[in-house]
Amino acid sequence: SRVSCDCDVITVHWTGLFHGDIRTQEQSLVFVKRMMALATSSITYLRGIFPEGAYCSRYLEDLSVKILKEDSSCEGARKIVKW
Repeated sequence: SRVSCDCDVITVHWTGLFHGDIRTQEQSLVFVKRMMALATSSITYLRGIFPEGAYCSRYLEDLSVKILKEDSSCEGARKIVKW
């Protein structure tokens, strides 16, 4: 499943997004996909690869993170999200 956001500011807890008790292959796949989405979005944001409008804000507890939007007007950002 893809990680996406709708630009409303959403606050989640680490344990809700990244379960500490991974027992199945499906849970492992979800964990890896979420980590990849977070890492890719963070790197592209910090390097200024896509415009600000291609991201939405999420909060992981007290940490503000930018996540690439699935419905972005930026074609490159949409390609990465669909990947």
